[in-house]
Order: sequence, then structure tokens, then C-alpha cells
Amino acid sequence: MGAEPPRAERHREHRGAATAPAPHPRLHRRFSLLQSSRVAVPRHPSPALLRLLGADRAAGPVRARRAYDRRDPDNVHRSHAGPVEDLTPGDPSRDADRVPADWAGLVSRRRLIQATVLLGIGVLILYGLLRTVHPDRVATAIRGANPSWIAIGMAGYLAFIVIRGWRWLVILRASAPAAALGDATAVTAIGFALNAVSPFKLGELLRIGAIAPRARIGVGEATATVVVERVLDVLALLLIAVAAAAVSGAGSNSFGLWGGVAVVSLASLAIGALAFLMVSYPQRTLAVIDRIATRLPARVAAFVDRFAASVLKGFASLRSPRRLATAALLSVPVWLCIDVGLMAVFRALTPQLAFPTLLLACTIFILSQAISITPGSVGTYEGFFLLVLSTFGAGPAALVTAAAVLSHVGNIAALLLAGAAGALWLRVTRPALPVGLERPVPS
Repeated sequence: MGAEPPRAERHREHRGAATAPAPHPRLHRRFSLLQSSRVAVPRHPSPALLRLLGADRAAGPVRARRAYDRRDPDNVHRSHAGPVEDLTPGDPSRDADRVPADWAGLVSRRRLIQATVLLGIGVLILYGLLRTVHPDRVATAIRGANPSWIAIGMAGYLAFIVIRGWRWLVILRASAPAAALGDATAVTAIGFALNAVSPFKLGELLRIGAIAPRARIGVGEATATVVVERVLDVLALLLIAVAAAAVSGAGSNSFGLWGGVAVVSLASLAIGALAFLMVSYPQRTLAVIDRIATRLPARVAAFVDRFAASVLKGFASLRSPRRLATAALLSVPVWLCIDVGLMAVFRALTPQLAFPTLLLACTIFILSQAISITPGSVGTYEGFFLLVLSTFGAGPAALVTAAAVLSHVGNIAALLLAGAAGALWLRVTRPALPVGLERPVPS
């Protein structure tokens, strides 16, 4: 009556004792460049036995092509004609999340086409801009740039990464005591290096995926910390802009630009207020999400529930006034570094505009770059720079365009340099393995 069918018995026998699965092993494995160059866990000697006996003569759980369970302590798997894999508990096979080759190729081609089209649009915008302002005049202005000011600008871009990594650590430590300053800064550098050459700020996704295993937190928690960062970014930029406008008295000259600033600021305030309400009333928040999840398929609903709970943990910094105040205060020098970089490059070409006015113009320009549409903001960066700086009286157009091109190239170069250093740091330091991948090292 209560007996289980033989097939179910064999399946349970094969699985072994159930243990907690890895929270995000696939995401952890996606970024091979970010992993340690050292083997974290010694492998089991079973593959040598399998090679000796042959795939067709291997017995038990090491038999080739046999169904496997990643929680088994001797998780050895061979997919199709590929090599034998000796997997740690919780680590699925390489083909566990593999999509069909034709589908993967289709997705890759589609992404390549999208990136090419967006890059083409950006190049056309830049070409049209340069044709309008005479390329020879732009080149002449760039050749006359002051190297000392350029060096100051590059230093400002690099300081931005260091202080931003420190601020992220303050936010992360609320829910991730294991987070380290080196990891936070390195991942920040890599993320912004990708942002510098990709559309739609894709570096934020890389930051989330890279910091989660190292800080030993869920992807939802990492996502929440990035959301808090972005809200603080906009508020800090708004504070700098208002202060600069009050000192310079040039705010009235840029009345048309303040509309966009207001929209971005209100959206950020709304997101921040929603996050604060969610973390202040977690039970009600989870109840609302649970009601929404009941209308979804079972697997999707389970994912939504887990992700929502993880996000609430990531918003833990909002419950600590002291930690939140520290992160907010650090947000001001974070963006002053970028302002200094832009202003220094502009000063390398011309002494136009008083310091407070130039600070206001650069801050509004930074807010205009909240969303990057073309890869590396090619074309849109230069166009908005010319629009904003010209509104405050900078000219001629060829000189302002030269400053835009020079600051854009310098920014990309500095961020790529910082990203390379960050990737090297993550490569030579031992990463924190996901929970499901950790096991005692046999003696």
C-alpha cells in the first residue's frame, strides 16, 4: 500500500542524501575571467578509473551517460561524446544549462546585429556632428590640449572607481559581512569598463553576477544594492547641481535642461521611497508578491518568491540610518571626481566659463548620460556634451566638440585600464565559492 514503485526507489537511491543546492552556480560559472586561476577543490580520482575501464564498463554512478544528480558526493558525469567531468556537490554539468547550438547561434547573431545597428547609429550621429563643426578645427583644438589638465582628468576618472567601490562596500556590508573592499572595487571597475563600451549599462548586470559569489549573497541582494547605489547617484548629482546653480546664478540660463533633471530625480525618489516602504514592511511586501506569484506558473512563482526575499535582504542598508548616511555622503565625492575629470579636460582646451558654471554644466551633462543607447555612447555623448555646454555659453562648437571627444576617449581609456586591473585582482585572488560548491578538502 505505502510501498514506492521500484523506479522511484532506484531514483532515490541514486540521488543520495539531499543537501542544499547551489544558489546560483550557473551564474557563478558564466564569468570565467573572474574566477581564480587556482583549483579551489581537488577533484575526485574517479575519472582516472573511468578512463581505465572505458565508458561502457564503468559501474554504478560513474557509468557514462547515466542520469546523474549533482548532490551526489561522487558526481561524475559525461555528456554525449564530451570529456568526463568530475563535479563537486551542487555543481551541474557543463551541459546542464546549455541551449541548443542552433538557438545559441541565433541569439548571438541577433545580439551582434542589434549592437552593430546601434553602433552604426552612434557613428552616424558623430559623423554628422563632426561634419557640422568642421573636423579639421576639432583636430587642431585637440592637438593644442594641455597635457597637465588631461592628466588631472584621468586621475579624476580613476579616483571615481576607488571611492565608488568603497561606497558599495558600505552598502554591501549591511547584508554581506564577508564583502571585501578589494572585491567591491575590482568588480566596480570591471562593470564600468563594460559600461564604457556597451549599450544600456550592461556592466550593471556583470557587477551583480560577479559580486554575488564573492560576497556570498544572492543575486537578488546584489541587485538591491545596485538599485540603492543608483538612487544615491541621482540624489548626489541633484545636490551638486542645485548647489552649483545657487553659487553661479546660471540656473536660469539652463531652464530648458532642468526639465530632464526633474524627471530623472523624481523617478529616482519614487524608486527610493518604494524600496524604503518594502524594507519597512517586509511581511506585507512578501504577501503582495505572493498574491501576484499565485497567478504565475509554479516554477516562475517560486523564483519570484525567492528573488523578492533576496531583494529585501539587499535593502538592509535602508534600515540603518548611519550606514545610509555614510553611503549618501560618499556619493558626493564619487560624482565630484567625474565632474573634476570633465572640467579638467575642458580646461585643457579653453579657460571659458567660471568654475561654478562649468561644474553645473558638467553635472547636468552627467545626468543626461543616465541611459546609454549606443555602444559606448558613441555619438550621443558628444551630442549631449555640445548641447549642454553650448547652453551655458561655451563656444565655438568645434572647440566644445573637441572637448567632448577628448573627454570621451579619456574616460573610456581610464575605465578600461581600471577594468583590466580589476579583472587581474579577481583572477589572482581566491573567490568565495557558492554554498552548494563548498566541501571539505580531503586529506
